[in-house]
Amino acid sequence: MGFEEIAAKAVKKISIRSGKKMLKKNGPAPEIAKAETIRMKNKTDEFYRVGFAKRITMPDDVTAKPYWLAGFKTGNLVTGVMDPMTVSAMWIDCKDEGGIIMVAADCIGITGYEINELRESLSDFCAETGCKSINVCCSHTHAGIDTCGYWGKAIVGPVPGNGKDPEFMKLFFDAIRDVCRESYKNRKEGRLYVGSVSVPGAQDVRRPPLVFHDTLTRIRFVPNDGTEETWFLNFAAHPNTLGGANTKVSADYPYYLRERINKEKKTNVLFGVGAIAAVDAGMHCEDRLERTIKQGELLGEAALSIDNDVCQPPEITIIQQPYYAPVDNGVLSLMGLIKTVNSMTAPCDKGDLGLALKTEMTYIKLGNQQILLIPGEAFPEIVYGGYSTAEESATGLPPEINPTPLVDIAGDKNLLVFGVTNDMTGYMVPPNDFVLHETQPYLNNGKDIKGRSHYHETNSLGHLTVETIADVFADIMSRV
Repeated sequence: MGFEEIAAKAVKKISIRSGKKMLKKNGPAPEIAKAETIRMKNKTDEFYRVGFAKRITMPDDVTAKPYWLAGFKTGNLVTGVMDPMTVSAMWIDCKDEGGIIMVAADCIGITGYEINELRESLSDFCAETGCKSINVCCSHTHAGIDTCGYWGKAIVGPVPGNGKDPEFMKLFFDAIRDVCRESYKNRKEGRLYVGSVSVPGAQDVRRPPLVFHDTLTRIRFVPNDGTEETWFLNFAAHPNTLGGANTKVSADYPYYLRERINKEKKTNVLFGVGAIAAVDAGMHCEDRLERTIKQGELLGEAALSIDNDVCQPPEITIIQQPYYAPVDNGVLSLMGLIKTVNSMTAPCDKGDLGLALKTEMTYIKLGNQQILLIPGEAFPEIVYGGYSTAEESATGLPPEINPTPLVDIAGDKNLLVFGVTNDMTGYMVPPNDFVLHETQPYLNNGKDIKGRSHYHETNSLGHLTVETIADVFADIMSRV
């Protein structure tokens, strides 16, 4: 038995012991109540109110002390800045009944633990303004300073040390609080539109069954006073185009997307990713920076070209639903136990470890546009359908063992999905394509029946993730 096999067994044993200890000390995890369905509507006219604010979130000492780039490998030391990390907020309301905030952050992700701390720190603001929900959509750039903890220097084998810098995290969250408050102060009346466009060539799907959803969606607010519009864009492609050799901070292609739009039309632009598991940018060329710029410019031009905007009635529905996600990944569990990452864990009667992560999913309806905020990276087929057949799948199992695709649960092929939002829970892999290493699960890539290597499972919570997501969403839709 090799070291890695021994390590895998030890990690699993530690996690199981932790679950039993937690169960003995605290008893079963408390049942999570069904979240309230909140509905807001402008009863006087056809206008929304929207406000925007933006902050740069870069430390002054970025090269004077160690900061770690998040996304590719542990211990990747920052050596400079290509373009700055930013956070932006969009306040949306229907006048007198309160509103919601959507934050777009140039970062790899943020844990639900920290999101809850952020919301608690803004509780007075929410009480004063009637804010019903604060949501943070992370762009998942692979060239930002670590905001999760996964990418510090390795301490034992593949287990990293905490890569977060406390002073930077304070700066980062202070900036989010600032833009939340300022976006409320900046709100103006106007109309809200939703439009979309297909962008062929902007995606490279790297794992079967090769489901392409190349739709760029634009939520567009046009203020009545003729000042700058505010756009929230959504597209499914990993912002990882600068590659693993890069050591400079960057928002990756979303920076160049925003620059391209503002070159033609001064606009407040926010960006969030869709179902991005195994989906990279499609603008291939040898030079990584050139590829990044081209991807951003292609999407920026596509956003400017949208001509099918539909004006949305001023109505907002929101259900912010916490839930327990079973954890089978002993490595991720261990990282939580040793505080490499912050997490909210509880005993669980499902899965291999007896542990679950408390996370959340949020449903929003703006006018007629349905939106789902999910806490990780979904494979496109989970959202849009197109699961592997038994002959094509990694396991030889049929697609019928997979849950209903999310668009079918919603009854809406135009369901808009934002990934890596309000938590960072890893990949969501379809059950009939889920394969682990036989003796070193979650430590090394497994190989499927066709000899293909499987990386994504090593950074997933486990094989029950997709089933849980579908069940929670189906329950939400039953209440909508």
